[in-house]
Amino acid sequence: MFNSFAAVDNLSIEIDDGEFLVLVGPSGCGKSTALRCLAGLEEISSGRVYIGDRDVTYLDPKDRDIAMVFQHYALYPPVSYTHL
Repeated sequence: MFNSFAAVDNLSIEIDDGEFLVLVGPSGCGKSTALRCLAGLEEISSGRVYIGDRDVTYLDPKDRDIAMVFQHYALYPPVSYTHL
């Protein structure tokens, strides 16, 4: 929840091995937030995150065994050249 706004509400996705996922939608519809929740970069306020049969809701991003690439670094604000 951002203030009282649900950025992602009731999302359920199943992706088989070898499949790719593409999220398309207008700015502000929750695409990046959903991916950040899956990757563990965003705290979720309710529900569970599963990768396969494994509940990763409270695992650190490094322990989830997934990767994502950002088009713009603005989606990962804590990382900048000065922090390297």
